[in-house]
Amino acid sequence: MGIKKIIGSVNGGENVLILYPDNDVFLSLSKLIADHYGRKNIGWFVFNEIAKKRLEKFFKIFSRIAPKDAGRVFMSYDDIDRKIVISYGYHFQLFTGMNADDPLIRLILDDEVTLYNFIYRNAIDERKSIALRDLFDYVIDVEEKEAPLGKEFFYSVKAYVYPHTEFSGAIRIDGEYNLVE
Repeated sequence: MGIKKIIGSVNGGENVLILYPDNDVFLSLSKLIADHYGRKNIGWFVFNEIAKKRLEKFFKIFSRIAPKDAGRVFMSYDDIDRKIVISYGYHFQLFTGMNADDPLIRLILDDEVTLYNFIYRNAIDERKSIALRDLFDYVIDVEEKEAPLGKEFFYSVKAYVYPHTEFSGAIRIDGEYNLVE
């Protein structure tokens, strides 16, 4: 089993926490999720203005190779009209001082939404990280390792679903932000 199979096996209403060490990982995994579900079917939830601007910058940088419609971006939980949501920027609350817990908890508890929540690895305190892990059905933890021929990322997946799923592996990311398992 690999990350691609995990993305394909997530059921409606289940939630995935992705702890990532590098924007390459965020870009490739969000691309994988968008490709799997279709960009018209996903929504992007951002926790603050910093996250919104950063995500818009990513969309602009990749506009010549990415589809024009990357999906709708939401800043309010009440505006979400998609069943598949990729949330981004929770860790930017370090800069804003605004607590992003309420919208995240609402997204997690919404049985109608399948949530993929990205948090930059080690950007939030350990106690909060442990508590967050307990709220998600899947936890994908990615670490960067220097390899002889460039970067390699090692990941572990722990899923609190039936049947129990726990495994680890390695990935590389190619020049087009595709995952190579």
